[in-house]
Amino acid sequence: MKQKNGYSTEPPTKKQKTQQKTTETIEIEPNNTVYVKNLNDQIKIQTVRESLYMLFATYGEVIKVSMTPKQRGQAFITFKSVDEANLALLSLKDELFFNKPLVLQFSKQTTTKL
Repeated sequence: MKQKNGYSTEPPTKKQKTQQKTTETIEIEPNNTVYVKNLNDQIKIQTVRESLYMLFATYGEVIKVSMTPKQRGQAFITFKSVDEANLALLSLKDELFFNKPLVLQFSKQTTTKL
């Protein structure tokens, strides 16, 4: 409520604090291994492994596709070079794979070439 002189007779209200969620992205050094998550765990592991190999081989020489039953929904794709891994990561980010978008990042651990 305002009075004639322009001042309010009501006490000032506290400003509501808006919480902003900060999402920190951890920058991982590019390497020749791409970590893949959000894989459809309803598909047989062998089918997913073969399909990942075919998809990622489009972007470079795939050395190995690592998946285990304990790692349902995730895999590691090892390329011959860092450049090939980077190209695949940039090209396939959020690509639908068995009706789920791929979530990709460089692996935290480097995989030695076989």
